[in-house]
Amino acid sequence: MMADIDVASIITGLQSGATWGYRMIFIMLVLTIPLFIVQDAAGRLGTISGLGLGEAVRIRYGSRIAALLAIPMAVTDFLEYVAEYAGMAIGVLLLGLPLVPILLVLYITHAVVVLSSSYRKAEIAMLPISFMLVASIVASALLFKPNPLLLLRSLSPLQPYGNPSFDYLLAANIGAVIMPWMLYFHSGADSRKKLRRSDLKTERLETLIGAIVSEILMALIVIDGSHLNMVNDFLNVTELSSALAPFGSLAPLITAIGFLAAGFLALVVISMASAWGVLEAIGHTSRKSFLIIYLLESLPALLLVISYNNYVELMLDLMVVYTIIIVPSLYVLGRLVADSRVMKGTPYKFWESILYWIMTAIIVIGGVVGLIAIM
Repeated sequence: MMADIDVASIITGLQSGATWGYRMIFIMLVLTIPLFIVQDAAGRLGTISGLGLGEAVRIRYGSRIAALLAIPMAVTDFLEYVAEYAGMAIGVLLLGLPLVPILLVLYITHAVVVLSSSYRKAEIAMLPISFMLVASIVASALLFKPNPLLLLRSLSPLQPYGNPSFDYLLAANIGAVIMPWMLYFHSGADSRKKLRRSDLKTERLETLIGAIVSEILMALIVIDGSHLNMVNDFLNVTELSSALAPFGSLAPLITAIGFLAAGFLALVVISMASAWGVLEAIGHTSRKSFLIIYLLESLPALLLVISYNNYVELMLDLMVVYTIIIVPSLYVLGRLVADSRVMKGTPYKFWESILYWIMTAIIVIGGVVGLIAIM
């Protein structure tokens, strides 16, 4: 859940609030449903089959299909690296530090962490700092004293659908909530925990709590964003910094450090998801294979961020693209959890499959609407 509330998600929520006030809160809360359904499917696959998504595809459908699926997996990883480095770039700029040297240091540090397999140490270091950012989000939303009447009005299903700006941000929020890497990370993590069928009820409850808490936090981020004053179409670092000024001189520092920690934590999780997705799909999980895939995915992402300047617009566009590029992964996940052989005699029931495909359709339709709004 902490990795899901990454800088890209926070920026998307802030932009939504700054542009549309409380209106996007309704969308955030509704997204709890598809978030849980999709994550629960990934968790079930890992728990019952004992396989991560990439490995399950290779075993069930063969190496050729798995290799084809590895292509959108790798593209997804690349885009996710772009989003996280763009988010950390905002943190660096909020601190007033030189962008390129700091990003290079972060890149090298992340490479050392993933190649030495020091994932747990990185998580232990980053989680408390990331939690500080989340605590700041909650505190600032409460300090803004949200208008209860406007808040209740925002919960109406009647929203300005059809407005290009609203549709674009709606799609971006879907992408920010239901990220492709989560499917590989969740299934891979549960398979490595050696969970049993008897653990499924507890695992599903954890997934549900994570989905609810994630979307409540996103709603609070929207409230924070509604109090930001935008000069341009997209938020920029100057506007973020000035908006934080009323909270004291330490507010930009806390936010910047939180962005850096949240982004780095997400990088670690994405790298694990990549190892459990792309490498397991192609059947090569050696350290050398990981290094090659990591460099092919992450180095171009870093170079793209260094050469870009409007990081908020970049991240929002990526969130919209996520809703489309996740389609192959959602498709094979839905097929696998309904397969009795893969799920060891406990596949999805018919109504569960129907619900899953309805949620998948909502995600895809939201993405298409967002892409149309961009054009």
